[in-house]
Amino acid sequence: MINALASFFGTLLHAIYSFLAGIGSEPKMISFYAISIIITTLLFRLALLPLNLFQTKNQLKMAKLQPEMKKIQKKYEKDPQLLAQKQSQLYKEAQFNPLSGCLPMLVQFPVLLAFYRIFMFPTKFAFTNPEFYASIQKNFFFIQNLDKVDPTGMIFPVIAAFFTWLSTYIVQKSNKAPSTEQSEQMMRTMSMMMPIMIFVFARKMAAGLVLYWIVGSIYTIFQQYVSNKIIEKEKEAEA
Repeated sequence: MINALASFFGTLLHAIYSFLAGIGSEPKMISFYAISIIITTLLFRLALLPLNLFQTKNQLKMAKLQPEMKKIQKKYEKDPQLLAQKQSQLYKEAQFNPLSGCLPMLVQFPVLLAFYRIFMFPTKFAFTNPEFYASIQKNFFFIQNLDKVDPTGMIFPVIAAFFTWLSTYIVQKSNKAPSTEQSEQMMRTMSMMMPIMIFVFARKMAAGLVLYWIVGSIYTIFQQYVSNKIIEKEKEAEA
């Protein structure tokens, strides 16, 4: 499956590069290869739009359930088992699935692995002509070759870690799902650990893969902002 995804996105990456190369001269600071990575990332994230819209509707539904959920939590706070049963019953009556918010993340993980394969074996999954691939520019501002790790060892990893933290923070802040002290602690731990993990990985991975991650994180921030606006308007319309 991962190889099939790598072949699909590699072919798309090559097609976008060929299109860009045919319409004009290449910028000095940003290669067509780097632009192709950005466009491919955005196209993939746009393809997830139906899932993201579903997630937004789910957030809106959860916001509507919050008052009733708080009543249940207060009423059965001393009986965790009965509380879980009442929450499950409320979800069922409202046709709400609390796990549905994980769908976009579950879809993105194999794609991340696919992009990892592309940057590890570009002539297998994207540019099948090794000589041609070796001849193209792969620079992105201070990075001369996106196939290699960030030469500074810090700039791209720090940027990736920052946008990972920011996107995680915004998504968690917008999450309307009920939570316990334990789950909130887990979320806080994740929001701290994820940026650290990304920073460590970004220092070892091809800069092209890190660029993919940064663009995806920025898109997530923008998408969540739009989702929040939609939810706010829905609330105002019902008030």
